[in-house]
Amino acid sequence: MWNDTFVVPMGSTRKANAEALMNYYYEPEVAAEVAAWVNYITPVVGAREAMESIDPELADNQLIFPDEKTLERAHVFRTLTAEEEKTLGTEFQKVLLGI
Repeated sequence: MWNDTFVVPMGSTRKANAEALMNYYYEPEVAAEVAAWVNYITPVVGAREAMESIDPELADNQLIFPDEKTLERAHVFRTLTAEEEKTLGTEFQKVLLGI
């Protein structure tokens, strides 16, 4: 349903700083504030409760905090195989490079 794109490049000399920032964004109060701005589903436990104090209307927004009834209608796409990832990655690089 969502993915987490927080990453730290291999060999980074600022790994601890990046991890601290990631931990900050996973605090329920911070996650709720971010969700209020971006209106995306947040995977952070406790963010919905924290949203009550920021914007109670958004705490009931199905686009941010979907209930079971809404999730029943959701479709999760399959994971690509390693071969598909490689093929599509190669093709995407061609598009990026204008080949």
